[in-house]
Formats: sequence, C-alpha cells, structure tokens
Amino acid sequence: MELRHLRYFAAVSQYLNYSETSRRLHVAQPAISQTILDLEDELDVKLFLRTKRSVQLTAAGTAFLREAEEILRRANEAQKLAQRAARGEVGTLGIGFFGTAFAPILPSLVHAYRRKFSDVELRLFELNPDQQLAAFDEGRIDLGFTRRLPSDRRAEFAEEVVYTDQLAVALHAAHALAKQKVIRLKSLAGEPFVQFHRKGAPGLFDEVIAVCRRAGFCPRIIHEPNLMATAMTLVESGLGVSLIPRCVRTLNRPQAVIRQIAPKSAPIPLCVIWRKSAHNPALAAFLDILRAAMPGIRSQMET
Repeated sequence: MELRHLRYFAAVSQYLNYSETSRRLHVAQPAISQTILDLEDELDVKLFLRTKRSVQLTAAGTAFLREAEEILRRANEAQKLAQRAARGEVGTLGIGFFGTAFAPILPSLVHAYRRKFSDVELRLFELNPDQQLAAFDEGRIDLGFTRRLPSDRRAEFAEEVVYTDQLAVALHAAHALAKQKVIRLKSLAGEPFVQFHRKGAPGLFDEVIAVCRRAGFCPRIIHEPNLMATAMTLVESGLGVSLIPRCVRTLNRPQAVIRQIAPKSAPIPLCVIWRKSAHNPALAAFLDILRAAMPGIRSQMET
C-alpha cells in the first residue's frame, strides 16, 4: 500500500465518480480503477459499491476513509516539516559564547534570528573557549563565539572573525593616571597587576606579558582570578591595575576606568566557529544573519 492508493481512494470517496476523479487528478480512469481494485485486494474488503450509474462507499470504505484521510494529513504535515527543517525553519541550534566578549552583541543577533525562525529551539551556553571545544565534542553546541582556535583543532572547524579587540588598562577611578585618555605602558611598570588567569585564556595572557615587555618591563602580577568580573572587582578595590580586552568596558564598573594604552597591543580576534562537517540548516541560517550584522558589530565593538 502506497500513499498513491490512499490519495486515489480519498478522491473517489469525495467525488463518487471515477470520471470526475480522473479529471480532477489528471490520471487516466483505468489507472484509478485498477488502483482501487489493488487496494481492495490488499485489504480483502470491498470499499465501494459500484453500478453503472453510481458509486457508494461501503461500511468498510467509510471506516477506512477516516483513517486514510488522517494518514494523508499526517504525511502532508511530515512533508512540510521536512521541507521547513531543510530550510532551517525548525529544529534545534546550540550556541556557546563567553560573556565579556559576546554578551554585548548576542541579544540583538538572537532577536533578529527569532524574528525569522521562531520555531527553532535556541540553546545558549556560557562557556569559555576550552569548554566550548568540549561541548562541540559532546554534540551540545553547533556554533561557538570564542577566541582563535588552537592549532591542533583548526582542521576540524570553520572560523570567521566577528570583530577585533585590543588590550586596554583598567584602573581605579581615583588612580593618579585615571584622567589620562591614553596611558603609556611604561608608566605602569611599578604597579601591581591583577590578570585573568593564563589557563582560561593563554593567548590573551601571553599578549599581556608581550606588550609589557615591548614597553620595557615585566608586569608584577599579584592576583590571577579565573573570572574577568573578579579582576575588575579587584581593580575597583584598589588592589592593582589590569590589562584587559576593551570589550570588558561593557561590564560598567563605577569605581573603575578603562583607558587606551601606548604602545597598542597586537589585535585580539574574536571569532565564530562551527564544525566543517556540520549539516544543520539552522546553523547556516544563523550564520547568514550574523554575517549581515557584522559591519554594525565591528562599528560597535571596535570604536
């Protein structure tokens, strides 16, 4: 039994006329008649009472019609659902991000995506870069907002730069240098530093050391918190200064100021990554929205 059998049967039941059914379906009448006979043979019941003048459903045909129409309805729904899934209009999309760098831009992206794809279930996870790689391996996320990939994982992933950040210095608002718009790094040589720990962002930590060395000194690091927010709390407490990505300014700490540094640090690319082997259409749709938003994101985050 195929869906074709059910469609022909439902149409004959509707029109109760083989000629009219043939005309409506654009199928030769003998083909329709043979299909109904085949269906009756398979079911081992008579579905229609036929005379030269009329066609009527039997009791078996009436009972079978209800089920056939439900099957056809479900098949049509399944077809539409599969087509919507292929266009990325339904399904699930897991997104990993780390807050300080992507919290300022993620809400507007999610709003734009949900306006177009409200039936896709979004799952957002705040994860550091290492945790995101583990989440990819576990199949929990399809896309990650993160830093540059480590060299040993680049073959597995596609990567695009969303925006480029740079280091700045966070000082207590009452610090002697707080009123300067640009602070020369060598003027901080005698200061205690509080720096986000190297394990959480080795590339970022190494650039802090490198930019200080280019300025002629090695920073005296007295605290290495594992949260950027904690580093800012220590700065507000007057326990030291901190070289941080400029995106941290979105934390809006009232007792701290963030200033540009000279010389400038190396650029800090912030990226979106996904597996090259991914086949989730919802992912492709989200990437389209992200790419359209990138000029605005760069204007917002790089100025």
